[in-house]
Amino acid sequence: MKLITGIILIILSVIHVLYGEKKLLKELADLGADQTLTGSVRVMTVQGGALLFATGVIELLSYSKAIQLSGIAGYFPLGLVCINVISCILVIVFKHRELLKIVFPQLVIFLIIIVLMKLSI
Repeated sequence: MKLITGIILIILSVIHVLYGEKKLLKELADLGADQTLTGSVRVMTVQGGALLFATGVIELLSYSKAIQLSGIAGYFPLGLVCINVISCILVIVFKHRELLKIVFPQLVIFLIIIVLMKLSI
C-alpha cells in the first residue's frame, strides 16, 4: 500500500504544480493580476506540490525499507496529508463553498490515499 500511496502522491504533486501553472496562473494573467498575487499563487502551488512530492518520496522510501518510520514518526506522512485535506475542507466550509464542486474529485482521491496510508501503518 505504501508503494501505491507513494506513486499516487508523486503523480498528484506534479499535477498540482502543472495545474497551478497552466490553469490558475494563466487565468490570473488573463485577468491582469499584479505580480504579487501571481507570485503568491505560484508559491502556494509549488509549496503544495513539494509537500505532496516529499510525502510520496517518504512513502516510497519506507516501502523499499530505505528508511524506517517507527513509533509516532510512522504517522507523520499521514498527518501531513490529513492537515492538507482538513485545511482545504475548512476553507471550503467557512469561506468558499463554491469550490466544493471543483475539488470534490480531489477530496475523494485524498480520502483513498488516507485510507491506504492508515492501513499501511
